[in-house]
Amino acid sequence: MNTSPIIHTEACVRAMARQEAYEGRWPRCCKQCFGAGGYYSFGPSPRGSGAPSLAPGTMQDFDTCSCVDNGQCPRCGEQLAGPKWRPLNFRTQLGYHVGRLAVHAQHARPQEVVGRAVYWRALAAFRENPNPWTWALYHAADHAWTVIFSRNSLPTWLAHRLWNFQGLLERGGFDDLPCWHCGWNWNKSPGDAREPHECECWVAGFEADEARLLELLELDGLQRVSVLLVMRSLLGGG
Repeated sequence: MNTSPIIHTEACVRAMARQEAYEGRWPRCCKQCFGAGGYYSFGPSPRGSGAPSLAPGTMQDFDTCSCVDNGQCPRCGEQLAGPKWRPLNFRTQLGYHVGRLAVHAQHARPQEVVGRAVYWRALAAFRENPNPWTWALYHAADHAWTVIFSRNSLPTWLAHRLWNFQGLLERGGFDDLPCWHCGWNWNKSPGDAREPHECECWVAGFEADEARLLELLELDGLQRVSVLLVMRSLLGGG
């Protein structure tokens, strides 16, 4: 157990001072992300971790904080987008439904439905009674389905128009999220946020306590071995 007092380094003291100054200016800042709006996660396999890596290099993800998910500014705590929030939210929800309609319009094609049905029926007939006629029918259906599938990868006229309308509805959705009160802009502007400080001065004390514990365990093991040897010598001599 580490009972020694923590002596912070000079860099740690400066970092804590900057954090206190930031919280003094923005007392309602989020205590989880410290005004950053989210968290960065690294992976998949850092060098030296011993974990298997799927590819060279590193991966970096950004997950939004609960304050942003709830529509609050991480820095000042006010409503994100301010007066624009309600119409922006309405446009975002409407754009979501338009996008779902575009997906249905993309796949609702008569030639795709008919081609799929003919292909599966031809395949079933070929498996049940394989002969030159069923093979020719299956080959023609397979070729037709390949042509239909390659053409269906392109957006239909209706789906293309719906996706354009969705983009028009969602235009400015991400840009309007920054706070209208304090000007927070996803850490793109100077002074938006600072890296959250985590004191690591306890590491030295922890390593010292760990080394002391290992030393005590080693001494205890040596004492047990010596006692066992003495007992064996006494029993052997008797």
